[in-house]
Amino acid sequence: MTESKVSAEQGCARWGIGCAGVLVLTMAGLAYASVDSTYPDVDPEKRARQLSGYSRDAYAALGIDRTVEGGYVDVDDYNRYDSNYCYPDGLFSIADPPVEGAYQLIHGWSIGKVNRAEALPALRRARDRLKAEGWRITRFGKDEQLEEWSVEAERDGGFSTGVTWEAEYHRLSGGSGGPCAMEPDWSQEKDEPYESYGEPELNSFPPAMAPGRQAAIS
Repeated sequence: MTESKVSAEQGCARWGIGCAGVLVLTMAGLAYASVDSTYPDVDPEKRARQLSGYSRDAYAALGIDRTVEGGYVDVDDYNRYDSNYCYPDGLFSIADPPVEGAYQLIHGWSIGKVNRAEALPALRRARDRLKAEGWRITRFGKDEQLEEWSVEAERDGGFSTGVTWEAEYHRLSGGSGGPCAMEPDWSQEKDEPYESYGEPELNSFPPAMAPGRQAAIS
């Protein structure tokens, strides 16, 4: 895989769920990039299906002969959702509370024991598939400071997806994220005040990610 790439500043935000060093889509940049606190109503289950569909499509393109079941085992083996808060003025401030009922959903996955000979051609295949399906490739190649190789892409509407291989851990991780949205029933009474901020209720784990072609959900 060539080490040429578009700069990180032009790429989508680096992913992160839970703990440092775990590569899962972190789309906090999109949450803070909005200049309008009036977000569209989007059912969280529909957004979840959309994002996991994007991730499954990218994963299928890798050609890795392994299935990733929904759920969390450890930092090397998971397939799950996470979310971020959304703020009203586009810039995080300790004085600004998040918008009630607004959420930014993220889907992330990871598998371990992937060697270089398998990972780098897989990233090229993912890049080619994403490009063919209309994604804009914003990053492709090796990180300038870390032993990591990535493909990252974005599309209209504020959606991003990507995959990274970490040489130190032999870990292949990725995911997809979307823009902020309002939970349609957010005004319903919640048991605790914090439940109205940034954490939509989802009824299930993401579907399993299987090798082979799968169409992303639009």
